Amino acid sequence: MSTYWRQGITLALIMATSTAVWAGVDCNSSRGGFRVQTSDDWFGTDKLEHFAVSVPFGALGAYLTRDTEHPVFYGTLVGSVPGFLKEVLDGTCRSSGFSYKDLTADVVGALTGALLGNWAISYNRDARGKTVGIAYHTRF
Repeated sequence: MSTYWRQGITLALIMATSTAVWAGVDCNSSRGGFRVQTSDDWFGTDKLEHFAVSVPFGALGAYLTRDTEHPVFYGTLVGSVPGFLKEVLDGTCRSSGFSYKDLTADVVGALTGALLGNWAISYNRDARGKTVGIAYHTRF
C-alpha cells in the first residue's frame, strides 16, 4: 500500500473518530429533524474549544497536502471537515442545532493550524531518505 493511501486512511480514521467522540458532547437529548442555532454568542467559551480542536487538523491537513501548489488552502479544507461533520450532527439534535458561528471558529482554527503547519514543518526527500524538520518559509 502506498504512503499516500496510508496517510489518507489514517486521516479519515482520525477525523471520523474525533467527530464521533466530539459529537456526543453537545446532544444529551434525542435527535430528529434539522435545526439551525442562532442564539449562540460569537465569543462564547465553546468557540475557543472549536478553534483549539481544529488547529491540529489544519496542521495535519497542511502536512498531508505539502506537495501541492497550495498546502494552506487544502490544509484548511481538510482541517475544517471534522468541525463541519460535528455541526451537521448537532443540527439533528433537538436541544442544539447547526451553528454557523461554531463552524466559523472551526474554519479559523483550521486556517491557523494550516498556516502554522506550513510555516514550521519542512519535508525534504533526497537520495539518502526523508527528512522532517523545522523551517521558516512561506508558500501559498
